[in-house]
Amino acid sequence: MLEREIELFHQWGSIQSFKVRVCLAELCLGWVSRRIDLSRFENLEPSYLAIHPQGLVPALKIGSEVTTESSVINERLDLIAGGKLLPEDAETRRRVRDWTELEDTVVHPAVRPPTFNLILKPRLQRLSPAEIMVAMERHPLKSRAEAYRQAAIAPVDVSAVIGSIVIFQSVLARMEIHLSQARWLAGDGFTLADVAMAAFIDRLGRLAMEGLLAPFPLAADWADRIRQRPSFAAAKGPEAERPDPPVDRHLVDRLMTAADAHVQNQV
Repeated sequence: MLEREIELFHQWGSIQSFKVRVCLAELCLGWVSRRIDLSRFENLEPSYLAIHPQGLVPALKIGSEVTTESSVINERLDLIAGGKLLPEDAETRRRVRDWTELEDTVVHPAVRPPTFNLILKPRLQRLSPAEIMVAMERHPLKSRAEAYRQAAIAPVDVSAVIGSIVIFQSVLARMEIHLSQARWLAGDGFTLADVAMAAFIDRLGRLAMEGLLAPFPLAADWADRIRQRPSFAAAKGPEAERPDPPVDRHLVDRLMTAADAHVQNQV
């Protein structure tokens, strides 16, 4: 039994933080929430940089031991819990790690453009110029603060969002192939692979892009089963901590249609 307190430094709206919270819930591990408010740049304050020198979330602290990188964190948590979500079989482990790497290196970078353009920009645009200036003044790197301010007031980067949607479609197509062979992504049992990609499903919902699942019935069924797990609801946390403005669904529909046209033109 773990005697030391598990502390998770995270943001409720962070996709990689969501992944770790799903894992904690699946493993029934108690934890202490240390919220890092990214909108106030708390991740760049010296106290947090001492924990995570890159200023990223999440970070896991157990006693004096700090673990960063969400997939590494989840394997650490699984080891603590007795190896429930990372089977010992070498081939299954390889498949699990293939999926967690895909989420880290493909899905996570791809969610950034639509998240910034469809969620963060509208949130910032609800602020007055004076409020934006105050927020930017909290940023310790003035050059990055100015770049952020300019990006926040710029129009939606349509091409970047369409590029992300095309990547989402390719990921769902890959999931469809694997789910034709087994009930879960890495085999017949629920693993860290499913934990990682659960975060992708949550983000599709936040972006009003659930419609991307329609051409992939096996992936859609898997997503339904993921949403029904208690860990998915637990990972969402309090709604008040994710105060996103409503996504413009008409715009999203147009962007998804444009992505379909782009894919067809490449065939």
